Amino acid sequence: VTEEERAAELQKTKTVPPVSRLTVDIVELEALRKSVEDFFCFCYGKALGKSTVVPVPYEKIQRDQSAVVVQGLPEGLAFKHPANYNVSTLKWILENKSGISFIIKRPFLEPKKHLG
Repeated sequence: VTEEERAAELQKTKTVPPVSRLTVDIVELEALRKSVEDFFCFCYGKALGKSTVVPVPYEKIQRDQSAVVVQGLPEGLAFKHPANYNVSTLKWILENKSGISFIIKRPFLEPKKHLG
């Protein structure tokens, strides 16, 4: 085996990512997103004075950003659905849960059911 062949073989192994590692990364990312989403639902429920988790109305919060304040996120990090955060941000949120809380300035009212 020549030096060139060995170098070419080495180059091939470097550029092909192992499939199993990629799968683990995707599974880990989904697990992190789920954990952060569950945590946000817990915080939202707590801010509403409930002892249960309450689904976070992400779209409503995006439309009316002064209605709900999320305290404890890093400076410059906007509150959004966990699917929009990268792995390092998700990990940071989970590692700093104790410092994160929601404050509801204006609750989102459910549309009234029309009678008759």
